[in-house]
Amino acid sequence: MLDGRDRYVWGITSALMALIANCHRDNKGRRLEPDDFNPTLTRKERRRNAILITDENAEIMRDEFQKCFVK
Repeated sequence: MLDGRDRYVWGITSALMALIANCHRDNKGRRLEPDDFNPTLTRKERRRNAILITDENAEIMRDEFQKCFVK
């Protein structure tokens, strides 16, 4: 649970840091992303943990969602 809270707080903090850095950069440099400042998550981890949504798994997710919230 502590790890989840750390990731959440760093997500907000890194978004603010990227916003400030992009406001003060020149237009010749690349745009900075929040992941550039977030020590808890790298780009490889984000891509590896991503789920590709297809027609088959969309139906499974809908069924599971209904089980959780519809009684």
